[in-house]
Amino acid sequence: MNEKSENYKHTLEEIYKQQSSYTQNINDSTLDTKLSTQQSIRTELQNLIGEYHGTREQLLWTKWGQGIPRSETRSLIADLSAARIEFISYFSDMNDSQLEQNVAPAEGESAESLINKMLLLEKQLFSLLKENK
Repeated sequence: MNEKSENYKHTLEEIYKQQSSYTQNINDSTLDTKLSTQQSIRTELQNLIGEYHGTREQLLWTKWGQGIPRSETRSLIADLSAARIEFISYFSDMNDSQLEQNVAPAEGESAESLINKMLLLEKQLFSLLKENK
């Protein structure tokens, strides 16, 4: 990675770390809280997400215009990372007994069994990647 790219990546990672202490306190009941922009937390988060999606597309076009190929590898790894983080976010607010409950809408599965399924799949992929090193 180039020096400028590395610096931008580092800056975005630092912003993420700094924001984490604030975003951890956001929950469904606080999404409608108005910020100094008079927009709700929900709206500001949605706006930033939308900007990332749109700007990502523009970034891909700048690469295309310079003859730099889009990296399918980076895209897949980023999608995996996003899916993993989203998955974690869905169970991180559950207590131990909630994790253990089997419920009909989840086809009789507990959250814990679903998490263990994903852990097994992650370990299988890691093992396969190590084999092909």
